[in-house]
Amino acid sequence: MSYAGTVLARHHHMSALSYGEPDPVVESAERLCTTLERIGDALVALDVETLLETEETLGRLLAAMGREDDVEDRMAIEPLVQRGRAALLRCRRLGGAVTTAARSRLPLHTGIEAYDRDGESARPSVFGEPTIP
Repeated sequence: MSYAGTVLARHHHMSALSYGEPDPVVESAERLCTTLERIGDALVALDVETLLETEETLGRLLAAMGREDDVEDRMAIEPLVQRGRAALLRCRRLGGAVTTAARSRLPLHTGIEAYDRDGESARPSVFGEPTIP
């Protein structure tokens, strides 16, 4: 666990001790951050099994968070929002890189040519847009 994650977990633990039950919104936000970080790691490792597993988890977490009304522990949620944003940005960037790599490599592995709107043979550019060779 990262230093920030350790500090956050300690804060959450202390918050739960002082208030009784832990805030369900904070717990969901922590699970969301962990899930997004797992997705990012799976994108780096090209781990399809983990990506499929976390897709279901992500859907359940987002549905649960949509039903939760109010945050009791606002101090705990702020760093989680930042952590979640960073994890989501990482996933978006990695996902874009994987998509670009797949688009450029697919014709090499399948032998299928790509064609532009005029029916001319095209090959994917670095950014995944077709270009005429």
